[in-house]
Amino acid sequence: MFKHSIRNRLMALVLLAAVIPAGVSVIFSYLYTKQSVTEQSIGQNRKLLALGAANLDGYFKGIHQRALSIYSGINIQNSFYTSILSVKNPATLPKGTVQPDNRNIVITQLYNLFLSDRNIFQIHLYVRANKQSNTLLQGQFRREYNPRYTPLANPDGSARPFVEATHMDHQYGVKSGFPNFKGGATPVFSAHYPIYRTPSDEVIADLSLDFRLTDMEAIAKSMYNRDTERLYIVDEQGKTLYASGGQWIGEPIEAGWSKLPQGADSGHFSWNNKEFKGIIMYRHIDSAIFKGNIIKLVPYEDLYSDARTISRINTGIGVLFLIIAGIAGILITIGFTRPIKQLISYTQKVQIGQLDASVNWVREDEFGLLARKITDMTRTINDLILQEYRLEIANKTSQLKMLQAQVNPHFLYNALQSIATLSLRYNAPKIYDLIYSLGSMMRYSMTTDGIQVTLQDEIEHVENYTALQRERFGEENLRLDVDIEERASGIFVPKMILQPLVENIFKHGFRDGIKDGVISITGRLDNEGRLVITVRDNGKGIPDGRLKEIRECLKRTEHSGEEGIGLRNVLARLRLQISERSELLLRGGEDGAEVVMIIPLDDTAFRKEERAE
Repeated sequence: MFKHSIRNRLMALVLLAAVIPAGVSVIFSYLYTKQSVTEQSIGQNRKLLALGAANLDGYFKGIHQRALSIYSGINIQNSFYTSILSVKNPATLPKGTVQPDNRNIVITQLYNLFLSDRNIFQIHLYVRANKQSNTLLQGQFRREYNPRYTPLANPDGSARPFVEATHMDHQYGVKSGFPNFKGGATPVFSAHYPIYRTPSDEVIADLSLDFRLTDMEAIAKSMYNRDTERLYIVDEQGKTLYASGGQWIGEPIEAGWSKLPQGADSGHFSWNNKEFKGIIMYRHIDSAIFKGNIIKLVPYEDLYSDARTISRINTGIGVLFLIIAGIAGILITIGFTRPIKQLISYTQKVQIGQLDASVNWVREDEFGLLARKITDMTRTINDLILQEYRLEIANKTSQLKMLQAQVNPHFLYNALQSIATLSLRYNAPKIYDLIYSLGSMMRYSMTTDGIQVTLQDEIEHVENYTALQRERFGEENLRLDVDIEERASGIFVPKMILQPLVENIFKHGFRDGIKDGVISITGRLDNEGRLVITVRDNGKGIPDGRLKEIRECLKRTEHSGEEGIGLRNVLARLRLQISERSELLLRGGEDGAEVVMIIPLDDTAFRKEERAE
């Protein structure tokens, strides 16, 4: 429809003339701003990571210098170092030899070291000669024989000091408890120092310092935006020393972006997958006790926020010009295409059946001539349709009257009346009742002075018909139950709509004989103000295949060629005389069949008032 509309094509041409330049301008502006912002952000982040790496290097150097204080007094008797050096393996000492007690010296040195840094959480000194653990935690000292403890080795295989990745605190196998302390609740990283027997490379003791993350966290937070960015400090083995948000602390990072390029001290690269979309910045750290990398993740969403703001401004300006161009395009094309739109509207009315519609404007150009010709054509078609419809109605009415007039009703009714009187004379009241019922049926069906009757009259006609059938099959084998609401009994309905339904019961439901047969007819008004009439029997029912065929037949609108009054005839008369919204529902099963007529009362009530007048 769009590509064939003159108005739409003209409007599209005007809009494209405004959209293309504005769109190209917005796209180039966005791309340039995006590139500029990216370069600026990369430069700023390089400076931040360089400053952060310098701060971390200084932080680790301070830890290293404090740890090396254990070597002070290396040649002084009773110093911390000489007291460790003098410890011997008890198994190699002669019997009766007692090692000197250096407990106070160790406590003093460890306590001074503990006070030198507020972030020290715990200090553990393991003397290898006598397998002795010395632990200082929260100002409390514990010493015990710890033969099962094995000092942690440097991951690179050397005997150099190193930093262990962040982990939850533990007591290095020391079994002595500390009052009011619950272990395993504080994240710490540990600096492990082997103490050598100088000038050899023999290790005589192992010093481990556990540090809280307070200072490291402060250094890390100065390097990234906590709301949008992420930062990780990892060692050479990929284990996390610090992670923003606490994710992966102490564990290896398994994300793909953690695989940094080899041989570069710093750099950046782009990353785009479901885990992260943005730029990865990194910088290598090589301090005295720690070797690793700082990794910073800058998402595109944060990186390009300024670029998007500028593009939104440009887009807003473009949309404004687009609206102006659209208004101009409408004003230019509306005068030319208005007659076409009016002709389309007119033909749509004709299409839905409004053949008396017309075009309410006068023009002397080609559009005016076309409109007049189309109007004259539709009026001619309308006249022909109305004429054909009236002929069809007259033909149907004539056919119905001819059917009703096939037998002279007065002659038959008078003859039946004479026979009924004779039956009373010979004392046969049962015969009188049957003849009376038959005569009432014939009078009802042959009367031509009305096509609609009350529901009560229709019920009485069915009762007369059933009385004759009861005499045929035996009164003990057939029962008719009628339950009609009082307010529904006076409603006018098409004549002869119930008898065809009851007659079908005897033809199909009880065709093999009747025993304990029950026919029930109910009538009520539902909550939507519709008359609902239900005819039900307990006969042999309707097979599923036949039930489907009947329902499909009721849906078809073409003439079937069948003669007589059946279900299609009943439904057609309901829709013709009462309402197009009338329905006839059919249900069947092994325990009988049921026909439900649903008749809207909007038009029915009108006919009732009209007949009352």
